[in-house]
Amino acid sequence: MERGNPAKSHAATAVLLTLLAMVTPVLADKQLVLILSAASKLEQLDSPEVRKVFLGLTVTHNGERPRPVLNEADARVKAVFLRRVVSMSDITGSRQLLRLALQQGQTQPVAYKDIASLNKNVPTGPVAVSYAWAKDVEHNVDVKILRVLWQA
Repeated sequence: MERGNPAKSHAATAVLLTLLAMVTPVLADKQLVLILSAASKLEQLDSPEVRKVFLGLTVTHNGERPRPVLNEADARVKAVFLRRVVSMSDITGSRQLLRLALQQGQTQPVAYKDIASLNKNVPTGPVAVSYAWAKDVEHNVDVKILRVLWQA
């Protein structure tokens, strides 16, 4: 019985490990995460609560009322968040927030057009809750990732 060449076996393993190392950062780029201030006492928000917070409905958790902060730095992150987490299109979500503002006098959520502003301002609000690609916030010690909302 013949055995395979160990040199070929090691070379194939090395190639496989190299390819895996190249793919891992790409997958990390495809994680949409829920973020808040590292100082926040909020420990969890389940999917229905996240949806309610971003639709402008009242959610209270551990005596705190999370406030939505919109991430408009990247059109794709906004589209994925609305479609996959809130289950609405951009137009429908905007109409919902406008309706609540008109009917109940609620203020529109703060929206940031660049990730640097989002990273700088979310930590200043102890009840501010937002969303971003994991790669954009993972090195910010003032922001904690509460959970993964969506992954490619």
